[in-house]
Amino acid sequence: MFIILIVAVLIGIIPESGPHIIFITMFASGTIPFSILLANSIVQDGHGAIPLLAESRKSFVYLKLVNVCIGLLVGSVMLLFKL
Repeated sequence: MFIILIVAVLIGIIPESGPHIIFITMFASGTIPFSILLANSIVQDGHGAIPLLAESRKSFVYLKLVNVCIGLLVGSVMLLFKL
């Protein structure tokens, strides 16, 4: 499950909301636990980061690094507690 968590977080880096549907569908069908969906949701910010990317690439990368760290932390802790 930790490999799926890492893949979910990496896919969450994409500044678009389309890939998030995959994880919603997988959670709805019972394929993945809520912790993976939550981690992907934390990292995924939809189209909201595109204006930041256009303004400052450095700020965009910093934002994504913070989101990835928080998403991995929350997802890992929840996976350990089987949530």
